[in-house]
Amino acid sequence: MLLCASVPLSGCKSYGPVGSPDFDPTYSRTLEKNEQLMFAAQTELIDGTYMEGEEEAFPSYNGMMLLTSQRILFVRWNGIQLRYEPLIWAGYADIAQVKMHNNILLQYISYVATDGHKYTYMLGKNNVDQAYAILMACIQARHKIPDSTGIPI
Repeated sequence: MLLCASVPLSGCKSYGPVGSPDFDPTYSRTLEKNEQLMFAAQTELIDGTYMEGEEEAFPSYNGMMLLTSQRILFVRWNGIQLRYEPLIWAGYADIAQVKMHNNILLQYISYVATDGHKYTYMLGKNNVDQAYAILMACIQARHKIPDSTGIPI
């Protein structure tokens, strides 16, 4: 089941204290005890699109993409509590479709959850290939899904 926190996604444009003395590169206050962090990168999350050429505007938010041993998360920095807060997450078994795009203009990973929600993570060219490989390995360990061509992998 895709879960979303009740914290609104509006406002702050900060990725958090990445690279500062206050930064926790393990995201220890964000992850569950049984989770292992496998990947983290700054991202712009676009809510509601699988990047299928839609013409309407979708809300977007800055934060961090985390891939753990259990799920994909979008986390935002809370400057008052001085910690990242998970705002959107999905277990790997709850992802129905995934695609990656990596060219000069756009680098992103999009997924559709089994409940129909769509999310796109805009990542830099250096991060998208690594994140996609980790994401697909984690998903494939839990179930087979169709890739962007619709062929089960």
